[in-house]
Amino acid sequence: MLSCQPQDGMKGYVFHDRNIVSIEFEHQVGEAVITTVDDATGLVEVKLAVDYIDNLAAVGIKSIVAAYGSTATVQSGQTMDFTGDAPTVSVTSQAGETRTYTIEMTPFVEDFEGNYSITGSMLIGGNGADDGWGWGTMAMAAPEDKPWCWDTNGYGPTANYDNYLEIVCTGINEDGSTYGTCVHYGGVDGKHWNCIIYKLDAGLVTDVHKYYRLIPIGESTWTRNYTDNTITFTSADGLQTVCSIFEGTVVVSASHSKSFDIPDQALGFAIKGDYTWNQELIYTDYLKFGFAARYCFFMVSKVDEIPAASKVIGDEGEINIPEPGTDPDPGTDPDPEVDLSDYAGDYKVKTLGLFGGVDQNGFVNVKEKPWDWTGYTDNYHATNADKEYDNTLTITIEGAGGKLNYGAGADGEFWDYVYTNNLNSTNGLGDVTIDMSFNFGLLPHGESSFTIDPATMAITITAGDDKAEGKVYGPGSETFVSPDNAANSATLTVPSGCLAIVFKLTKYSGTDFPYQEKFYTKDIDRIVYHPYYYAMIFEKQ
Repeated sequence: MLSCQPQDGMKGYVFHDRNIVSIEFEHQVGEAVITTVDDATGLVEVKLAVDYIDNLAAVGIKSIVAAYGSTATVQSGQTMDFTGDAPTVSVTSQAGETRTYTIEMTPFVEDFEGNYSITGSMLIGGNGADDGWGWGTMAMAAPEDKPWCWDTNGYGPTANYDNYLEIVCTGINEDGSTYGTCVHYGGVDGKHWNCIIYKLDAGLVTDVHKYYRLIPIGESTWTRNYTDNTITFTSADGLQTVCSIFEGTVVVSASHSKSFDIPDQALGFAIKGDYTWNQELIYTDYLKFGFAARYCFFMVSKVDEIPAASKVIGDEGEINIPEPGTDPDPGTDPDPEVDLSDYAGDYKVKTLGLFGGVDQNGFVNVKEKPWDWTGYTDNYHATNADKEYDNTLTITIEGAGGKLNYGAGADGEFWDYVYTNNLNSTNGLGDVTIDMSFNFGLLPHGESSFTIDPATMAITITAGDDKAEGKVYGPGSETFVSPDNAANSATLTVPSGCLAIVFKLTKYSGTDFPYQEKFYTKDIDRIVYHPYYYAMIFEKQ
């Protein structure tokens, strides 16, 4: 038996300590939990892999450490009987005081063992770490919500969502870690995510297997370390990846209110990405998820049995890196005729995108520019523009048109559509306040009527004497080119289950705030002087 040693200055002191510092049994999983109940009693809780113990009446004690100067009734190398009442260990201090510990043993069951369906995933990446959320250089998203990044030939990230994992525990190591086998099936379609990311408008494509091939395809092995609560997968060719099991809500950034909920369980992997600052790509999904990857979570759910038809190992398809600028899956032109009845129903605002600025690319999310709207306090709190994000839209189809009802949502309020330069003290652009409802308020509040061309999806909305024209887009991607600079463009992606109404915008023509050269490349240029398109994306409820 070992005991803790005192410092030299304590020599001659009579110690009253009578606690168990640590104890370990053969086939113990994890560390013992030692609790002092009172002066005379204590509790030791251990988990033992009883299936691997030949004789529960004589379980070996690998080690026991008691307080300095104390003696215990058992020693390392002896055995303990777990077949009857809970055994005890008494520890007596130098001063002659005794505490008796009850050893409470729980048979260990490897709860990781079982069958799992893969139901979803979540990616987190970007530069700037926690501060990057405020800068717009960090991102968190289910990959299917970024369809422009991935293959559209069935081998994108959603190829994983009918996959299964068969986890079997085959043994326990001397250190208490468990190990076993994993079979990763490709589901009925036999497809796995091919881990290729694209930025087609720039002719860029990258293989990101090193970040996202985290659960090996087919057969692999795993080891679970209960000391740091990690699981390590080892592929057939020796590559290792490490994850932990998560449940509940994962808080990614408390200071920026970034979190996501896990429906059942998730295998979460920390990724070491490339965080080199690239000013040209810093705000793109291509860089955030293709280079500056940080975490990947696979949502999993235990199932009683894997369907026989889903036990297909499968593959990633033919991995072809296309020539720069080419579409990996051009497909065929869709039939322009649309069944308008598919658009009928109740919707809620999902996001509001703005493309504008003589020398700026891409759509920006309106509420991610809080300093540009009334009600601004700081970068982390809602502004008046946020009032638009809980609004509802009901679409009723009548022939080649129908009715719209745009409601104010739970807060009962609409955005006031007013641009305000709240950062004048730092940007020096002036105290500018402009009502932009002639652009952002084009969708009438309340009831209106509309007609639509099913071939082009051009829509005309009428409410009294007011009329607005736009275009409706279903799920997919569409590229818009700047009318002032053909070199600049923006890709609008409408997620599955959503539609977008896109309005072409009008430049501010008032005389109160004439255009100044210093506005160039600033938000005020994008919003006020050179706005091009406003995309209202609605998610069907």
